[in-house]
Order: sequence, then structure tokens, then C-alpha cells
Amino acid sequence: MSSNHEVLLLTCPSGKQCSHLLPLLYNEEGKGDFKLRLAAHSQASVKRLTLQYPEAEVVQSDLSDQRACLDLLRGATAAFVVLPSLHSREKEMGLNLVDAAVAETQRPGSVFRHFVLSSVLGTQIRGLMQHDIKSYVEERLYLSPTLNWTILKPTNFMDTFYPVAKLAGQEKPVVEKLLPAGLANSLIALRDLAEASAKVLKEREAHYFAEYPLCSTMPVSAAKVGEEIGRQIGKRVEIRTPDFETRVERLLSYIYGGGAEQEYGDRYSDAGLAAEGDLRGDVVRDEAEKLILFYDRRGIRGSPNVLRWLLGREPTGVEEWVRQQLE
Repeated sequence: MSSNHEVLLLTCPSGKQCSHLLPLLYNEEGKGDFKLRLAAHSQASVKRLTLQYPEAEVVQSDLSDQRACLDLLRGATAAFVVLPSLHSREKEMGLNLVDAAVAETQRPGSVFRHFVLSSVLGTQIRGLMQHDIKSYVEERLYLSPTLNWTILKPTNFMDTFYPVAKLAGQEKPVVEKLLPAGLANSLIALRDLAEASAKVLKEREAHYFAEYPLCSTMPVSAAKVGEEIGRQIGKRVEIRTPDFETRVERLLSYIYGGGAEQEYGDRYSDAGLAAEGDLRGDVVRDEAEKLILFYDRRGIRGSPNVLRWLLGREPTGVEEWVRQQLE
């Protein structure tokens, strides 16, 4: 079990996952379950996080630098690692963090106990480059003799897949999707993911060497979600799928410039800041193009059974989630 004398390292603290997780772990009086160490990529993130979480230790760090990762892990008891999807050096960053954690466990006086990796559902899908990359980081954990690890495998995030509040404010609501409207995907509410992540971090030993596929819903199409949003806002929601090149450009625009709207702030929000200074934009374009091609024909499908067990309650369904967004 955790205590408030322990240091918890979190990467990508400005991303979607940590933005929902941090409020469950942070205490303004410094009496929470952990002392938080936040590894931010940019000075802008450092400034914002310092204001938002003044009791946390906020560090500007480059995860592609092995020495920086060693410094981040020094004295830490646990790590919650989110990797920047659609970054050309994501694999190196993940391996650096795993190896730094191994080195920390071997340091005299080390108190490191738990490495939690937030990966992705379906790392065996080699056609999705960002999924395949994460499989190598998972393998590195398996091959680390001194680490106690847990691997969380969430599916696509529901929250920014569908901008409910924005749609409610439009006279004729329209949402543009990366994938065809009739294609079914399992989704996860970030509220559910944050609660499950906090539980794993706080209970620690009970989750050593576990892999958790995490979905809030069974496969559901964008058309069905759009119908539910429309029912609750009292308007017909139109689902549009732009052409291939437009979707690729908008996704890349979000990653590098943060300018794309609606769905393109999905999981890749964790990549937005990390893409800054990425020297291999051609590699990132390859990833983006393969992602779009995959979702043109196939979806990510999973079951909410594991998340239901982990939370001890029913995961957030589409109807409930839409209602929460409107509230």
C-alpha cells in the first residue's frame, strides 16, 4: 500500500490521462497518497502545472535522454508512465524509462516498488505503429528481473472522441470522425480510466504483474453514439468522415500545432507537447497514415468485464457519459 512519504513519478502530466488522474492523487496540504513528481516536456507545461499543483515537484525533462530518465526515477517509489503516441522516439522513451527504473532498483538505498505502464488495447496489432511500438516497451518490462509492473491497456478515449458540449451549442451539430460512422469501436471514459489507475497505484502489491484490458463499453459505432448525443440535446447530430488526406493532415496539425478540433484531440493529446522538436516528422506521418487506413476498415474491440471488476461498479456507458458531459 502507498503512503504520502513516497514519490510517484508521472509522465505526460499535461495529457488527457493525467489531467483526470492527478486530481485523484493530489492533496493541497501535501497529505495525499504520494508526493507527486511531474515530468513535463515544455516550459509552458512546467509553469501551468506548478500553478495548478503547487505541492507537486514539477520537472522539465526530455524522456529521450537516458540520463534525464535516471534523474527522474531517483528516489521514486513508483512510476505511472504514459508515452507520447505518434512521436518518432516513443519507443526509445519507453525503453529509457524501464531501464532507468531497473537501474534505480539496483541502487543502494532504493525504495522503488512499482512501474505502471499505460499502454493501449491491442498491442498485437502490428499494422498500428504506435501499438506495435508499445509492445516493445511491454516486452522490456517482462524482461526486467527487478521490477514489479502493471500494464494498463485502455481503448480509445470517449471524452474527446465526441465533443458533447460543443455539439449542444451548435444549431446544426456536426462532428467529423477519423473513422467511418458505421464502424464499431470499444470506448473508455477517462473518468473510469483515472479511477482504475488510482486504484492500481494505491493498492500496489495486489496488481503486480497484471495486464488489464480496459474498456467502458462493448463495440459501438460513431453513428450510435451520435444518435444518443442527439437524443439528449434534442438535435440531430451529423457524422462526417473527411477524405483520407484531410484526416491525416488534421491529425498531424493537432500533434504539431494543437490546431485541429474535435476528435483529433483524442489519445494524441499526450503527444501534442512531446511532438515539439520531433526531428522525424516523416515517421510520424507514416504512423498517422497507417492509423487512418486501419480505422477505415477495422475498429478496436474489447470487453468492459475487467474494468467492471477493477472498479467494483458498472463502467460508464454512452448514455451516462453523455449526461455527465451535459451536466
